[in-house]
Amino acid sequence: MSCLYYRITNYNSIQDGYYKWTGCTGSVNITQIAPLFSENICAESITVELYGAPLTIVNMGLCPSSTPTPTVSPTVTPTVSLSSTPTTQTPTPTNTVTPSVTPSPVYVRNLRTGGYFQDVCQQINQFGGFAANVTVYSTKPFNQLTVGDHVYGNRELTIPPIGANFTISDGVKIIQISGTLIINTGVC
Repeated sequence: MSCLYYRITNYNSIQDGYYKWTGCTGSVNITQIAPLFSENICAESITVELYGAPLTIVNMGLCPSSTPTPTVSPTVTPTVSLSSTPTTQTPTPTNTVTPSVTPSPVYVRNLRTGGYFQDVCQQINQFGGFAANVTVYSTKPFNQLTVGDHVYGNRELTIPPIGANFTISDGVKIIQISGTLIINTGVC
């Protein structure tokens, strides 16, 4: 079985999660993951342990490799002569470059944030708009985010942007969030 790159995320805000994985060398491990935390590993296989918080596991494809390293394989070409001239061997190097994995882009946006509103547009106008600036990171541009997408408060995409339930806006588009999950969008 080949090794793959996995992202494991615990969206539970209270309980630790646990997952069992078989490493690339065949070792079997059980790892604990804290609430609202995410980590990446290379493994042959991975499963969630049922006695902890539910975890989200995403297969990210092949494991990333380090910087390309040229591999030199000499090829010997003998030169033979029937006279008294000595035989010489000339090595011919062959370079092989191992490609690296290109990371996907992470988008960042400074937005305004407020509490969690039931009727977003009416309550924002009633209470005078949003309270503070917040920086939001995502794997999609802000104007393309939809219900079911995730936004984060750090570039590593591991923690919620600010609170458990709140609303963010760029002045036109409104997005309501629970943890890191977008649960409602709209335009006021």
